[in-house]
Amino acid sequence: MAGNPPFWLVWNPQGVRPPRYRHTTFAGAKAEAERLVRICPGNEFYVLAAAARARRVDVQTDVFIAEDDDEIPF
Repeated sequence: MAGNPPFWLVWNPQGVRPPRYRHTTFAGAKAEAERLVRICPGNEFYVLAAAARARRVDVQTDVFIAEDDDEIPF
């Protein structure tokens, strides 16, 4: 995930909504899982790490000269 920091999610398989909050540290996600299991006894909470990302990039423009430069370089 070049350019993006890693993140962790806390997931409850018994939950009705998918996880949305991206924890920036493993310790923070683990603490949240422990907090949630205390208030939701009988549930399990997993700390999941983002391992990869797939995305489609249709157009990528790389600018090599200043955009306000009107001179033609040849």
